[in-house]
Amino acid sequence: MAAPGLQFTLVDASSFASIPAPARPGARCQTCDYWERLDGRREPPETAAAAAHDLKRSRLLSGTRIAGAYAMLAHADETTVGYAQFGPISAYPRAQSIRDRYPQLPASPAPWVITCLQVVPGTDGRDGIGQELLDAVCDELDRRGITAVEAYPEGVPDAWLPSPGPAAIYEASGFTHVAGDDRYPVYRRELTGEGSEADWTDILRRTQPKDEDEGWPMPPAPRRDDDDLFRLPPAPQRRNPFGDD
Repeated sequence: MAAPGLQFTLVDASSFASIPAPARPGARCQTCDYWERLDGRREPPETAAAAAHDLKRSRLLSGTRIAGAYAMLAHADETTVGYAQFGPISAYPRAQSIRDRYPQLPASPAPWVITCLQVVPGTDGRDGIGQELLDAVCDELDRRGITAVEAYPEGVPDAWLPSPGPAAIYEASGFTHVAGDDRYPVYRRELTGEGSEADWTDILRRTQPKDEDEGWPMPPAPRRDDDDLFRLPPAPQRRNPFGDD
């Protein structure tokens, strides 16, 4: 059972510092770029920590002007007890690398992904808080008009240790195991998008520069010849996206 009085807020510039530490020892969410880079790290960098901190905050808040931040906090009795990170799959190359392993997954529409779901260790009702936080994230994505969301919880003895959190919580929140084995699964939940408060026309309107800006609309990218328009580049050889463990 989750804690009474549980509340959820999107991360903003003032609450970024209050993101709690994840279960993984030494990791720090305010500088982690594990999902944003294939060679990313969960631990703070030995140098340029301030720059990494500012970059992470900028990434999480990059969608605010269009639809909302890419992170959510859970609060119980005015104490921050949980954290979730999410966003379009284009924002998280490691998630795309994982997904590329499973060609049977639907190619369209491109899903949003939940990369991190963490509740402070030792918190009463930890699993319940995790499920309510996950449900709150899905409700938020539904409001934004997202129709599919995926997550990649690793199957390990301590299910909270990897950043996505336990697979059992995704199952309890209506996610289905759609690809991969128990060690490296893909969980997916279909959303309705019916709660969307803004359609794509509205999003484009809000992001369009002023009329006097000659940069709108943007010109098409140059191409070598007519045959190149829909030609994809060869698939890169990727490292194991889950690490070398």
